[in-house]
Amino acid sequence: MTTPVPNVFDQTELIQLALDAGRNNNAGAALGYLKEAVARSDATATAHYLLGAEYAQIQMIDRAISQMEAAIALDPSLEAARFQLGLLWLTSGDGVHAEEVLSPLQERQDNALHRFGEGLIHLIHDRFADCVRCLRAGIEMNTDNEPLNVDMRRILGALSTGLKNMSESGEAPPAPGDTPYQHLFISAYTKSGEE
Repeated sequence: MTTPVPNVFDQTELIQLALDAGRNNNAGAALGYLKEAVARSDATATAHYLLGAEYAQIQMIDRAISQMEAAIALDPSLEAARFQLGLLWLTSGDGVHAEEVLSPLQERQDNALHRFGEGLIHLIHDRFADCVRCLRAGIEMNTDNEPLNVDMRRILGALSTGLKNMSESGEAPPAPGDTPYQHLFISAYTKSGEE
C-alpha cells in the first residue's frame, strides 16, 4: 500500500517522482504520484499520458485509454500519447477508433511515430505488406525508444508467423477487408508482457 502524496509537490516534481518510481519498478508509487498530479487543476497532458502508460503496464486498459484521451484533449500535438492511444484501441479490437487517433500522425512524414502509425493503419485494413514496410522503416528511424522498437518487432514477428501458418495450412492470405487484423495484432502486442 502506498502512502498519500503530500500536497507540497508541484506538477514537475510529481512527474519526476513518478518517473523515478517507475524506473525502480514501483508501480504503486508511480500511480500515486500521477493520480495526484492529474487530480489538480494544473494537471498537464504529460501527467495524463504517464498515468495512462502506467495503467497500460498493469493491464487496466479502460483506464489507460481514458488517461490517453485526456492527454490528447489537453495537448492534441502530444504524438506519443496519440500513438499509444492508437495501440490501446487496437489491443481492444477497435480499429475504427485506432485509425481516427492515428491518422493525425500522417501529417508528419519525418519521424518514426508517423511510420509506425501508418503501418498500424495498413494493418487495420489488412494490407500486410505495406504494414511490414512501414513498421520496418519506423524501426530504422527510431533511435530514441528501443522498447517501442521491441514492440514493433513483436508485431512484425506475429505477422510473419501468422501469415506463414496460413500459408502452411493451405489457407490463402486474406485479401484486404476479408479477415480482421485483430487476431494477428492482439497475439503480438499482448504477448509483450509475457516475455
